[in-house]
Amino acid sequence: MADPTPATPPQRILVPVDFGDASARAVRTAGAIGRRCGATVRVLHAEPPDAPAYFTHEQVQRLQAQRQQMRAQAEAYLGRFARQHTSHPFTTVIDEQPPADAILHHAASADLVVMGTHGRRGPSRWWLGSVAERVLREIDRPLLIMHGQEQAEEIFARVLVHAAAPLVGDTTLAYVRAVAACFDGTVVDGRYDPIDAGLARARATLLAAAAPRPAQATWLSNIGEPLVRLASVPTLFVPEPVRHPVSAGAQR
Repeated sequence: MADPTPATPPQRILVPVDFGDASARAVRTAGAIGRRCGATVRVLHAEPPDAPAYFTHEQVQRLQAQRQQMRAQAEAYLGRFARQHTSHPFTTVIDEQPPADAILHHAASADLVVMGTHGRRGPSRWWLGSVAERVLREIDRPLLIMHGQEQAEEIFARVLVHAAAPLVGDTTLAYVRAVAACFDGTVVDGRYDPIDAGLARARATLLAAAAPRPAQATWLSNIGEPLVRLASVPTLFVPEPVRHPVSAGAQR
C-alpha cells in the first residue's frame, strides 16, 4: 500500500468551523500554515436542513425560502468570522450535509484539515467529541486537532513525533519535518516512547501521531480517540499504512 501522505508541506487547507473559540484557533492556525507554507485556505461551515418529517408541502416550501435567506446570512457571517482570525486569503463554503459528512466530503480536495474540538456554540454543538472522532476514523488526510489556548505561530516550534507498533512512523516524521521547516521548528523523534513522558521531555508544542490507514479499532480506542479528547497540546494525526513484515518465503 502506498503512503497516503507526501513529505511536502500542505498546499490546500480545509478549516471546518462552528464559530466557537476552538474554531477561531483553527482558523488562526490554518492561516499561519497557509502564510508560512504558501497554502490556500478554505473555511467550511455545515448547516443541515432540519424540516420535520411531518411538515406539509407548503410548510417545506416556506422553510426552503427562509433557508435561502439564512444561507446568504451564514455565508456573510462565515466570511466575517474568518477575517477576524486570519489575514491570510481564504474562500468559504456552506454545506447542508451533517458536519462529519461535510468535512469528509470537502477533505477529499484538501491535503490538510485543521479543526477544533471544544466549541460550545451553534445549534449542532459540533465538537463535543463525536464529530472529530468520526472524522479521525474515516479521513485519509492529515488532521490537526486544536483544543487549548495555542498560539498559531508557535505550535510547530517543538513537535514530538509518536508512532505505535505496528506503525513505523517514517511517513509521519517526514511530513512533520516538511511542515515544521516552514516555521523553523524543531522535530523530536519520540516514536514508540510513552506519549506523556515524551511531551514533557521535549517541551512539545505539538504532538504528531502516526494514524493507521485503514483505521484500526484498537488504535482508535487506545490512542486516537483519547488524544482527541484529552491531549494537552494540539495533535496532528498523519495517515500511514500499516507495513507487515515480509516473510522469508516471500523474499525468495
